[in-house]
Amino acid sequence: MGAWGTGIFDDDTTCDVRDDYFDLLAEGLTAEEASKSILDSYHEEFNDEEDLEVMTLVYLGLAGAQLKKTITLIDSGAELALWEDSNKEDLEERKKVLAAFKQKLLASS
Repeated sequence: MGAWGTGIFDDDTTCDVRDDYFDLLAEGLTAEEASKSILDSYHEEFNDEEDLEVMTLVYLGLAGAQLKKTITLIDSGAELALWEDSNKEDLEERKKVLAAFKQKLLASS
């Protein structure tokens, strides 16, 4: 396991986790199934407490991948289809809520 910088994905483990997550999604797994698969795989070799430094990288990589996916989904607007039958004010309010949530996610990344 090597690191070449200080960024979240400047590390072999976090890059592997991110890439594996997106590969599993592309294979048709849900986000929950992909996350569970990755964690199960790493837990076969590492322990959360005894190997905290490695498992921290695993969780960081997974969270970073999920963050990117979440922002992509918000940007797609697909979720808004559920609100199209609502009144216009609710739809506009939902857009504002999603925009604010996206900004919080971006601010934390």
